[in-house]
Amino acid sequence: MTSPQQLHGLLTDLGLAEAATFTAVHGGDEDAVIRLFGGNPEQCCPLRLEELREHYDRDLILVSRSGPAVVVVENNNYQGSREEVLRPLSRRGRTASAYWNVNAVSQLTLAEDGLISSAFEMLVPEGIFGARPDAWQPLLRGLSLEDDDYLWGTGLAAVERATGARFDDAWVRGPHRAVEITRVPEYLLGQGLIDSPLLKREPFVSYLADLGPSSLTPMRRHALDLALAHAGLGEHPLAVTALAAATVPAAARVRLHEDLAAAHDQELLRARALLIGEPEEFEPEWERPSHLVFRQAIVFGVLAQCVAAQLPTPTDGLPDILSSLVTAMTGDGARVEEFWMVAHLHNAVRRAA
Repeated sequence: MTSPQQLHGLLTDLGLAEAATFTAVHGGDEDAVIRLFGGNPEQCCPLRLEELREHYDRDLILVSRSGPAVVVVENNNYQGSREEVLRPLSRRGRTASAYWNVNAVSQLTLAEDGLISSAFEMLVPEGIFGARPDAWQPLLRGLSLEDDDYLWGTGLAAVERATGARFDDAWVRGPHRAVEITRVPEYLLGQGLIDSPLLKREPFVSYLADLGPSSLTPMRRHALDLALAHAGLGEHPLAVTALAAATVPAAARVRLHEDLAAAHDQELLRARALLIGEPEEFEPEWERPSHLVFRQAIVFGVLAQCVAAQLPTPTDGLPDILSSLVTAMTGDGARVEEFWMVAHLHNAVRRAA
Protein backbone atom coordinates (compact mmCIF):
# COMPACT_ATOMS: atom_id res chain seq x y z
CA MET A 1 0.00 0.00 0.00
CA THR A 2 1.20 3.48 -0.81
CA SER A 3 1.54 5.65 2.29
CA PRO A 4 -0.87 8.56 2.88
CA GLN A 5 2.10 10.93 2.85
CA GLN A 6 3.21 9.70 -0.58
CA LEU A 7 -0.33 9.91 -1.90
CA HIS A 8 -0.71 13.43 -0.56
CA GLY A 9 2.47 14.36 -2.39
CA LEU A 10 1.09 12.76 -5.55
CA LEU A 11 -2.08 14.84 -5.31
CA THR A 12 -0.05 17.99 -4.84
CA ASP A 13 2.16 17.19 -7.83
CA LEU A 14 -0.89 16.51 -10.00
CA GLY A 15 -2.73 19.66 -8.91
CA LEU A 16 -5.58 17.60 -7.47
CA ALA A 17 -5.14 18.31 -3.76
CA GLU A 18 -7.96 20.88 -3.64
CA ALA A 19 -10.82 19.12 -5.42
CA ALA A 20 -10.97 15.67 -6.97
CA THR A 21 -12.63 12.27 -6.90
CA PHE A 22 -10.79 8.97 -7.22
CA THR A 23 -12.95 5.90 -7.88
CA ALA A 24 -11.69 2.33 -8.24
CA VAL A 25 -13.60 -0.80 -9.25
CA HIS A 26 -12.03 -4.16 -8.46
CA GLY A 27 -12.08 -6.40 -11.52
CA GLY A 28 -14.06 -3.94 -13.61
CA ASP A 29 -14.04 -3.58 -17.38
CA GLU A 30 -12.89 -0.13 -18.53
CA ASP A 31 -15.53 0.35 -21.20
CA ALA A 32 -18.33 -0.77 -18.88
CA VAL A 33 -17.09 1.60 -16.18
CA ILE A 34 -17.05 4.48 -18.66
CA ARG A 35 -20.65 3.77 -19.65
CA LEU A 36 -21.79 3.64 -16.03
CA PHE A 37 -20.23 7.07 -15.50
CA GLY A 38 -22.29 8.36 -18.43
CA GLY A 39 -19.56 8.30 -21.08
CA ASN A 40 -19.06 6.71 -24.48
CA PRO A 41 -15.91 4.54 -24.76
CA GLU A 42 -15.72 5.26 -28.49
CA GLN A 43 -15.16 8.94 -27.75
CA CYS A 44 -12.11 8.41 -25.53
CA CYS A 45 -8.79 10.05 -26.28
CA PRO A 46 -5.37 9.70 -24.60
CA LEU A 47 -4.55 12.21 -21.87
CA ARG A 48 -1.68 12.25 -19.42
CA LEU A 49 -2.66 12.28 -15.77
CA GLU A 50 -0.69 15.44 -15.08
CA GLU A 51 -2.68 17.22 -17.81
CA LEU A 52 -5.99 16.62 -16.02
CA ARG A 53 -5.39 19.71 -13.85
CA GLU A 54 -6.04 21.83 -16.95
CA HIS A 55 -9.57 20.44 -17.30
CA TYR A 56 -11.26 21.64 -14.12
CA ASP A 57 -14.42 23.06 -15.71
CA ARG A 58 -15.51 20.07 -17.82
CA ASP A 59 -17.38 16.86 -17.04
CA LEU A 60 -14.32 14.82 -17.90
CA ILE A 61 -13.12 11.54 -16.45
CA LEU A 62 -9.72 9.94 -16.82
CA VAL A 63 -9.88 6.14 -16.94
CA SER A 64 -7.08 3.62 -16.55
CA ARG A 65 -6.21 0.27 -15.06
CA SER A 66 -4.13 -0.25 -11.95
CA GLY A 67 -3.54 -3.87 -11.04
CA PRO A 68 -6.89 -5.63 -10.70
CA ALA A 69 -8.89 -2.39 -10.65
CA VAL A 70 -10.23 0.18 -13.07
CA VAL A 71 -9.50 3.69 -11.80
CA VAL A 72 -11.46 6.83 -12.64
CA VAL A 73 -10.11 10.27 -11.72
CA GLU A 74 -12.08 13.51 -11.81
CA ASN A 75 -10.70 17.00 -11.37
CA ASN A 76 -13.06 19.34 -9.51
CA ASN A 77 -16.00 16.97 -9.95
CA TYR A 78 -17.75 14.41 -7.81
CA GLN A 79 -19.70 11.96 -9.99
CA GLY A 80 -17.76 9.07 -8.49
CA SER A 81 -19.12 9.93 -5.05
CA ARG A 82 -22.78 9.56 -6.09
CA GLU A 83 -24.78 6.44 -5.36
CA GLU A 84 -26.28 6.56 -8.87
CA VAL A 85 -22.78 5.83 -10.18
CA LEU A 86 -21.31 3.76 -7.36
CA ARG A 87 -24.12 1.28 -6.87
CA PRO A 88 -24.21 0.07 -10.50
CA LEU A 89 -20.39 -0.04 -10.56
CA SER A 90 -20.36 -2.20 -7.44
CA ARG A 91 -22.36 -4.90 -9.22
CA ARG A 92 -19.22 -5.43 -11.33
CA GLY A 93 -16.86 -5.54 -8.37
CA ARG A 94 -16.18 -3.93 -5.03
CA THR A 95 -16.01 -0.19 -5.58
CA ALA A 96 -14.48 2.53 -3.45
CA SER A 97 -14.19 6.26 -3.93
CA ALA A 98 -12.61 9.22 -2.18
CA TYR A 99 -13.94 12.69 -2.88
CA TRP A 100 -12.99 16.15 -1.57
CA ASN A 101 -13.49 19.73 -2.67
CA VAL A 102 -12.12 23.19 -2.04
CA ASN A 103 -14.57 23.72 0.85
CA ALA A 104 -13.20 20.62 2.63
CA VAL A 105 -16.41 18.70 1.93
CA SER A 106 -15.41 15.08 1.45
CA GLN A 107 -16.69 11.53 1.34
CA LEU A 108 -15.11 8.10 1.53
CA THR A 109 -17.47 5.47 0.14
CA LEU A 110 -17.44 1.69 -0.14
CA ALA A 111 -20.02 0.04 -2.40
CA GLU A 112 -20.64 -3.68 -2.77
CA ASP A 113 -23.22 -5.82 -4.56
CA GLY A 114 -25.31 -2.88 -5.72
CA LEU A 115 -25.49 -1.06 -2.39
CA ILE A 116 -23.57 1.64 -0.56
CA SER A 117 -22.07 -0.44 2.23
CA SER A 118 -20.41 2.35 4.17
CA ALA A 119 -19.77 6.04 3.63
CA PHE A 120 -18.70 8.97 5.74
CA GLU A 121 -17.34 12.49 5.67
CA MET A 122 -13.59 12.15 6.17
CA LEU A 123 -13.44 15.16 8.48
CA VAL A 124 -16.38 13.80 10.51
CA PRO A 125 -15.90 10.01 10.40
CA GLU A 126 -18.42 9.36 13.16
CA GLY A 127 -21.28 10.32 10.80
CA ILE A 128 -21.16 6.98 9.02
CA PHE A 129 -24.06 5.53 7.02
CA GLY A 130 -24.85 2.69 4.63
CA ALA A 131 -26.13 -0.87 4.50
CA ARG A 132 -23.13 -2.10 6.52
CA PRO A 133 -21.74 0.93 8.35
CA ASP A 134 -18.79 -1.01 9.79
CA ALA A 135 -17.64 -2.30 6.38
CA TRP A 136 -14.81 0.25 6.19
CA GLN A 137 -13.49 -0.58 9.64
CA PRO A 138 -11.11 -3.48 8.82
CA LEU A 139 -9.82 -1.62 5.77
CA LEU A 140 -8.92 1.45 7.82
CA ARG A 141 -6.80 -0.30 10.44
CA GLY A 142 -3.49 1.48 10.81
CA LEU A 143 -4.73 4.56 8.96
CA SER A 144 -5.35 7.81 10.81
CA LEU A 145 -8.28 10.04 9.98
CA GLU A 146 -7.08 12.58 12.53
CA ASP A 147 -4.10 13.89 10.55
CA ASP A 148 -5.64 16.67 8.48
CA ASP A 149 -2.35 17.30 6.67
CA TYR A 150 -2.59 13.99 4.80
CA LEU A 151 -6.32 13.27 5.03
CA TRP A 152 -7.02 13.00 1.31
CA GLY A 153 -3.96 10.77 1.00
CA THR A 154 -5.43 8.58 3.72
CA GLY A 155 -8.63 8.36 1.70
CA LEU A 156 -6.69 7.18 -1.35
CA ALA A 157 -4.84 4.62 0.75
CA ALA A 158 -8.21 3.25 1.86
CA VAL A 159 -9.36 3.04 -1.77
CA GLU A 160 -6.18 1.09 -2.59
CA ARG A 161 -6.87 -1.38 0.21
CA ALA A 162 -10.50 -1.87 -0.79
CA THR A 163 -9.93 -2.47 -4.50
CA GLY A 164 -6.32 -3.54 -5.06
CA ALA A 165 -5.56 -0.39 -7.08
CA ARG A 166 -2.11 1.16 -6.68
CA PHE A 167 -1.60 4.86 -7.20
CA ASP A 168 2.12 4.47 -7.86
CA ASP A 169 4.55 5.83 -10.44
CA ALA A 170 3.74 3.09 -12.95
CA TRP A 171 0.06 4.00 -12.78
CA VAL A 172 0.78 7.73 -13.05
CA ARG A 173 2.78 7.19 -16.25
CA GLY A 174 -0.28 5.66 -17.87
CA PRO A 175 -1.84 4.95 -20.20
CA HIS A 176 -5.00 6.91 -19.39
CA ARG A 177 -8.08 7.60 -21.47
CA ALA A 178 -10.13 10.79 -21.18
CA VAL A 179 -13.80 11.07 -22.06
CA GLU A 180 -16.54 13.59 -21.41
CA ILE A 181 -19.53 12.28 -19.53
CA THR A 182 -23.19 13.17 -19.17
CA ARG A 183 -24.35 13.28 -15.58
CA VAL A 184 -26.18 10.09 -14.60
CA PRO A 185 -29.75 11.02 -13.54
CA GLU A 186 -30.47 11.04 -9.83
CA TYR A 187 -32.56 8.29 -8.32
CA LEU A 188 -36.09 9.28 -7.44
CA LEU A 189 -35.42 7.82 -4.00
CA GLY A 190 -32.02 6.75 -2.82
CA GLN A 191 -30.94 3.67 -0.94
CA GLY A 192 -31.92 5.00 2.47
CA LEU A 193 -35.40 6.08 1.40
CA ILE A 194 -36.82 3.54 -1.02
CA ASP A 195 -37.93 1.15 1.75
CA SER A 196 -39.35 3.81 4.06
CA PRO A 197 -42.76 2.92 5.54
CA LEU A 198 -43.78 6.53 4.87
CA LEU A 199 -44.22 5.64 1.21
CA LYS A 200 -47.01 3.22 2.10
CA ARG A 201 -49.29 5.85 3.60
CA GLU A 202 -50.96 9.06 2.54
CA PRO A 203 -50.18 11.59 1.30
CA PHE A 204 -47.05 9.90 -0.04
CA VAL A 205 -49.05 7.26 -1.91
CA SER A 206 -50.83 10.04 -3.78
CA TYR A 207 -47.59 11.94 -4.41
CA LEU A 208 -46.02 8.89 -6.03
CA ALA A 209 -49.14 8.17 -8.08
CA ASP A 210 -48.95 11.59 -9.74
CA LEU A 211 -45.44 12.88 -9.26
CA GLY A 212 -45.70 15.95 -11.46
CA PRO A 213 -45.95 19.74 -11.24
CA SER A 214 -49.46 19.54 -9.78
CA SER A 215 -48.01 17.92 -6.65
CA LEU A 216 -45.64 20.80 -5.85
CA THR A 217 -48.12 23.00 -3.99
CA PRO A 218 -49.48 20.15 -1.81
CA MET A 219 -45.90 19.13 -0.98
CA ARG A 220 -44.95 22.68 -0.06
CA ARG A 221 -47.98 23.01 2.20
CA HIS A 222 -47.17 19.62 3.74
CA ALA A 223 -43.59 20.72 4.44
CA LEU A 224 -44.77 24.04 5.86
CA ASP A 225 -47.21 22.32 8.22
CA LEU A 226 -44.41 20.07 9.46
CA ALA A 227 -42.13 23.06 10.02
CA LEU A 228 -44.86 24.96 11.87
CA ALA A 229 -45.36 22.01 14.20
CA HIS A 230 -41.60 21.54 14.64
CA ALA A 231 -41.23 25.19 15.63
CA GLY A 232 -44.27 25.15 17.90
CA LEU A 233 -46.08 27.75 15.79
CA GLY A 234 -49.03 25.75 14.52
CA GLU A 235 -51.54 27.77 16.56
CA HIS A 236 -49.74 31.11 16.51
CA PRO A 237 -52.14 33.86 15.34
CA LEU A 238 -49.71 35.19 12.74
CA ALA A 239 -49.19 31.71 11.32
CA VAL A 240 -52.91 30.95 11.19
CA THR A 241 -53.60 34.23 9.41
CA ALA A 242 -50.70 33.73 7.00
CA LEU A 243 -52.06 30.37 5.90
CA ALA A 244 -55.31 32.09 4.95
CA ALA A 245 -53.65 35.18 3.45
CA ALA A 246 -55.36 34.78 0.08
CA THR A 247 -58.74 35.38 1.73
CA VAL A 248 -57.94 38.66 3.51
CA PRO A 249 -58.05 42.15 1.95
CA ALA A 250 -54.96 43.44 0.15
CA ALA A 251 -54.18 46.09 2.78
CA ALA A 252 -54.35 43.44 5.51
CA ARG A 253 -51.97 41.24 3.54
CA VAL A 254 -49.45 44.08 3.39
CA ARG A 255 -49.65 44.56 7.18
CA LEU A 256 -49.43 40.80 7.71
CA HIS A 257 -46.27 40.64 5.63
CA GLU A 258 -44.75 43.45 7.67
CA ASP A 259 -45.71 41.75 10.95
CA LEU A 260 -44.20 38.43 9.85
CA ALA A 261 -40.97 40.08 8.73
CA ALA A 262 -40.77 41.88 12.08
CA ALA A 263 -41.41 38.62 13.95
CA HIS A 264 -38.60 36.98 11.97
CA ASP A 265 -36.15 39.75 12.88
CA GLN A 266 -37.23 39.81 16.52
CA GLU A 267 -36.91 36.05 17.02
CA LEU A 268 -33.56 36.00 15.27
CA LEU A 269 -32.22 38.60 17.70
CA ARG A 270 -33.69 36.69 20.63
CA ALA A 271 -32.09 33.44 19.46
CA ARG A 272 -28.69 35.11 19.28
CA ALA A 273 -29.12 36.58 22.76
CA LEU A 274 -30.07 33.19 24.20
CA LEU A 275 -27.13 31.50 22.51
CA ILE A 276 -24.66 33.84 24.22
CA GLY A 277 -25.83 32.68 27.63
CA GLU A 278 -25.91 28.96 26.84
CA PRO A 279 -23.09 26.51 27.61
CA GLU A 280 -20.75 25.69 24.74
CA GLU A 281 -21.41 21.98 25.13
CA PHE A 282 -25.08 21.09 24.75
CA GLU A 283 -26.40 17.66 23.79
CA PRO A 284 -28.21 17.24 21.56
CA GLU A 285 -27.26 20.49 19.87
CA TRP A 286 -30.67 21.01 18.26
CA GLU A 287 -32.45 21.04 21.63
CA ARG A 288 -30.78 24.23 22.77
CA PRO A 289 -33.44 26.81 23.78
CA SER A 290 -31.88 29.19 21.26
CA HIS A 291 -32.39 26.64 18.48
CA LEU A 292 -36.15 26.52 19.04
CA VAL A 293 -36.32 30.30 18.80
CA PHE A 294 -34.10 30.20 15.70
CA ARG A 295 -36.47 27.68 14.08
CA GLN A 296 -39.35 30.02 14.84
CA ALA A 297 -37.48 32.90 13.22
CA ILE A 298 -36.93 30.84 10.07
CA VAL A 299 -40.57 29.81 9.87
CA PHE A 300 -41.80 33.38 10.37
CA GLY A 301 -39.50 34.38 7.51
CA VAL A 302 -40.90 31.64 5.28
CA LEU A 303 -44.46 32.69 6.10
CA ALA A 304 -43.51 36.25 5.15
CA GLN A 305 -42.23 34.86 1.85
CA CYS A 306 -45.55 33.06 1.29
CA VAL A 307 -47.58 36.20 2.01
CA ALA A 308 -45.33 38.27 -0.26
CA ALA A 309 -46.26 35.89 -3.07
CA GLN A 310 -49.90 36.94 -2.49
CA LEU A 311 -49.08 40.60 -3.14
CA PRO A 312 -50.65 42.47 -4.73
CA THR A 313 -52.91 39.72 -6.10
CA PRO A 314 -53.59 36.33 -4.47
CA THR A 315 -52.23 33.25 -6.25
CA ASP A 316 -53.26 29.62 -6.12
CA GLY A 317 -49.92 28.11 -5.13
CA LEU A 318 -47.04 28.55 -2.72
CA PRO A 319 -43.54 29.72 -3.65
CA ASP A 320 -40.64 27.28 -3.50
CA ILE A 321 -40.00 27.33 0.25
CA LEU A 322 -38.40 23.91 0.81
CA SER A 323 -34.80 25.10 0.74
CA SER A 324 -35.63 27.87 3.22
CA LEU A 325 -37.32 25.44 5.60
CA VAL A 326 -34.35 23.07 5.73
CA THR A 327 -32.58 25.09 8.43
CA ALA A 328 -35.70 24.97 10.59
CA MET A 329 -35.94 21.16 10.47
CA THR A 330 -33.01 20.34 12.72
CA GLY A 331 -32.96 17.33 14.98
CA ASP A 332 -34.41 13.89 14.51
CA GLY A 333 -37.70 12.11 15.01
CA ALA A 334 -40.70 11.20 12.88
CA ARG A 335 -41.57 14.78 11.92
CA VAL A 336 -38.08 15.52 10.62
CA GLU A 337 -37.95 12.20 8.76
CA GLU A 338 -41.28 13.00 7.11
CA PHE A 339 -40.07 16.45 6.09
CA TRP A 340 -36.99 15.03 4.37
CA MET A 341 -39.11 12.54 2.45
CA VAL A 342 -41.30 15.39 1.22
CA ALA A 343 -38.18 17.36 0.31
CA HIS A 344 -36.74 14.46 -1.70
CA LEU A 345 -39.93 14.01 -3.70
CA HIS A 346 -40.32 17.76 -4.19
CA ASN A 347 -36.79 18.04 -5.52
CA ALA A 348 -37.37 15.09 -7.85
CA VAL A 349 -40.35 16.89 -9.38
CA ARG A 350 -38.31 20.08 -9.74
CA ARG A 351 -35.49 18.22 -11.49
CA ALA A 352 -37.89 16.62 -13.94
CA ALA A 353 -39.63 19.90 -14.80
